[in-house]
Amino acid sequence: MIRCTWLLLGSLVWAGPVNAQTVMRPDPPLDSARAAVRDAILILRDSLNTIDGAAARLQRDFRQASGPSLLSRARVMREACARSVRTVPSTRAAVQDAKLVEPSRRKQRSELVGAMDHLSGVLARCELDFTAMSRPGQAETVRGYGNDRAVRVQSALRKYENALRVFLGSMRIRLAPLLPSPRAAAG
Repeated sequence: MIRCTWLLLGSLVWAGPVNAQTVMRPDPPLDSARAAVRDAILILRDSLNTIDGAAARLQRDFRQASGPSLLSRARVMREACARSVRTVPSTRAAVQDAKLVEPSRRKQRSELVGAMDHLSGVLARCELDFTAMSRPGQAETVRGYGNDRAVRVQSALRKYENALRVFLGSMRIRLAPLLPSPRAAAG
């Protein structure tokens, strides 16, 4: 028993300090103004994620999908874009209402609002395009043009996400990543 104790103590001393351990501390709580901005951004992010997923499914299946499936995919894109179009104004208002005094934060907010305005226009166009493509008899239109329209929307999403990432960094707001990412599942 004593020999085992000495052996254990000797191995611990010989191994040295354990540097691989890290302590994870939670982020400090957000003040109410930053929490309101974060909450509004999360709602918009969730609605935009449905567009990304719908676009990924359309892009994945357009070659072998049946006509009714293509029309269904176009309807899903239309509905996702319509939901996000309705969500942008409240998110924009929450970002605009944030009381920011630092010039760098005001600049990042201005860039984010500009990205939201651009995104809003792209989403409105998405809703119109996919409304037309989701009508009966338009399956081959979806097959031929749906991916191009989806890529345009996804490009606007990426631009918005870049502006959002910079703004959130300046505000010191962390968002947990979405799991799983539809972009990873698109292949």
